[in-house]
Amino acid sequence: MKNNGQLIKKTFFSLMLIDAISMLFSIACTVIDTVVTGRFLGTDAVAAAGLVQPVLMALNALAMLFGPGISLVCSRYIGKAMKERVNQVFTLVMTAILIVFAAVSILLYALAPAIAAAVGGSASKTIVAMTADYLRGYAFGVLPMNLSMTLAGLMVLDNDRGLAIAQMLTLLVGDVVLDLLNVLVFHGGMWGMAVATSVSQVLGLLVILTHFLKKNRILHLSFRGLQAGDLAEVMRSGIPNLLTLGGQTARSLCFNFLLLTVAGSGAVAAMTVGNTVMSLVGAGMAGAITATATLTSLLYGEEDRNGLAQTLAVSLRTTVSVITVIVLLLAAFARPLSGLFLEDGSEETLRQAARFVRFFTLQTLFMAPSYSLGGAYMGVKQLRLNSIIALMRDCVLQIACTWSLTKLLGLAGFEISLIVSAILLLCFCIAIPWVKNRRFPRSFADLLMLPDSFGPAPEAVYAASAETVEDVMKISQEIQSFCRARNAEPRLANLASLFVEEMAKNTVTHGFNKDRPGSVDIRLVFYDDVRVIRFRDNGMPFNPVEWLEKNHPEDPASGIGIRMIVAMAKDVNYISAVGWNNLMITL
Repeated sequence: MKNNGQLIKKTFFSLMLIDAISMLFSIACTVIDTVVTGRFLGTDAVAAAGLVQPVLMALNALAMLFGPGISLVCSRYIGKAMKERVNQVFTLVMTAILIVFAAVSILLYALAPAIAAAVGGSASKTIVAMTADYLRGYAFGVLPMNLSMTLAGLMVLDNDRGLAIAQMLTLLVGDVVLDLLNVLVFHGGMWGMAVATSVSQVLGLLVILTHFLKKNRILHLSFRGLQAGDLAEVMRSGIPNLLTLGGQTARSLCFNFLLLTVAGSGAVAAMTVGNTVMSLVGAGMAGAITATATLTSLLYGEEDRNGLAQTLAVSLRTTVSVITVIVLLLAAFARPLSGLFLEDGSEETLRQAARFVRFFTLQTLFMAPSYSLGGAYMGVKQLRLNSIIALMRDCVLQIACTWSLTKLLGLAGFEISLIVSAILLLCFCIAIPWVKNRRFPRSFADLLMLPDSFGPAPEAVYAASAETVEDVMKISQEIQSFCRARNAEPRLANLASLFVEEMAKNTVTHGFNKDRPGSVDIRLVFYDDVRVIRFRDNGMPFNPVEWLEKNHPEDPASGIGIRMIVAMAKDVNYISAVGWNNLMITL
């Protein structure tokens, strides 16, 4: 039998959906802010919101130095079933976030006027003043927002997927209500809009903190044995994300400057609309890159080369398909969508906003593969490669193409450059493995570019999937034959076969039902000095060691199969994460 990849597919879809929905709620807050701003505060306020974007991107870039990195590092330790290390990393990083963003909040409030003047350029004094007002109000939400975002990203690892959505829903509802109160009751202008966002972030943080009232969670604060190197590893893992948003910040500044120069503040307002609508597409890409990075990081910790290739394949196919549908829908409804944001805008501004929506979303379609590849490279610790792709995608190619074509063709050149830069990026992503492997990439494994020394040799690994008791019995026999073919001791071959039969049959019989179908992935690895069996399934959570301790430990007849395995194996480790039961037995 073979590994059917169903567990990876189902989990990837689930993770991507959860991440995308959470991101959509977050983006919806931005969309609603822009709609309310445009309808109640005017086109100048929308232009001010556009000038604020590079500053907010810079803040998000700093957040990316911690948030994605902690998920990746914790995933690797989960893949090795090292729960204590997970909590040490969690404690260290959350402490660092608390200190760093408290300081950032104070600095942003104090420097808001100077920052607004710097990003305002040739904009009017009214627009610059609105920008400063927004930054002051936003400063209050920087700390709760970053704590909330980081914790929400860890909820999937800790099997609490619904809470991240509940947090975002709370944030969305709170933001809508507070925005309307600001423009209809308090008349707080741009400062009030930012304060509404900040207060909603506090509400979202309160929701996410309820997770830590639960007893069966993985994540705990643990100040014993903290290692400063863990923070460095998290930050290294987060560098590609920092470069992504840093590049987007530089790109946004460049775009604002070019549009102010060739077309005025109306074009900046139109681009703000295009960017806001495009962020809906970005939710799908963010979900794809997060899901890909999480799964590949976990599988990398286990040195599962085949699982890594399966994950990348699922990610690329899903991402391109989903983004294609979204792009077609947004392109068709670009004009009415633009009208939602710019009710009092001129016809020319509305027409330009609709064109930006179409060009930005089409650009995203060509960029989609780079996000799946970037997520995979993050998971397999090819951080330098991911950083290069991020810089090329979000900064270098776009700025180079936009600057040259806008100077040559004006506003039309700006639009064309969006597509040209995306096509060049796609070619670049294909060229990298082509050059490194010295052949055109023919498989998803070729795209990963894993070194030959990575993981056990293919002939030392047996992998299969089971969905029925019949599957389990067949795999049990195959594993015995696999061990004997490698001259293993008869006792070891019998134990491996018996352990698979006991544990996998228990999962298929009790872990799944008609309402909860599932699959068990079984992997046996012959290392030089030990043999390791890994069971992974998406059934009901079940820790055999903990069950044995709690259920009549003094009765030798109770749970005889589990008791036998725990007694005869060298080591048994269990951890539940991303909706998977992960059991590792060392023989």
